[in-house]
Amino acid sequence: MPSHDPTLCREQLATLMAEQNAHLAALESLLTQEYELLQTRDAEGLENAGTARQQCLGHILRIEDERRALSRATGRNEDTAGLHSLLAWCDPTGLLIPAIQEYRERTQRCREHNDRNGILVNGRLQQEARTYGPGSDESGGYGRKLTTRA
Repeated sequence: MPSHDPTLCREQLATLMAEQNAHLAALESLLTQEYELLQTRDAEGLENAGTARQQCLGHILRIEDERRALSRATGRNEDTAGLHSLLAWCDPTGLLIPAIQEYRERTQRCREHNDRNGILVNGRLQQEARTYGPGSDESGGYGRKLTTRA
């Protein structure tokens, strides 16, 4: 039982962190692909990428739930302080530090990529609103001509 064996706990935590880092790497790649699809306005590709992104996020959240359960099983809180306490107990020599650093870096890059994608989407929406908004000759409303742009 991990609550009584720090070595087993560290091994379980290492496995969880390796899985989470692999899924974060996949998410980072998906977000990069999504940006390219946004630039080319590939609606079908975006739909497929969105499905893959949601599946990846589901895996990441499942792993996070398992890490929280491990914290609870050892009598610690599920928050960041609980994780630090867990690491101090099961990994006093810092063997997991590289995996933790990778997690932090990948998480930050995923946030940055997601923000970049959001900025592109918002910019496109604002451009569309200006192009097809009220008073535009291209708004597509009744009696108005709708044109498309490349």
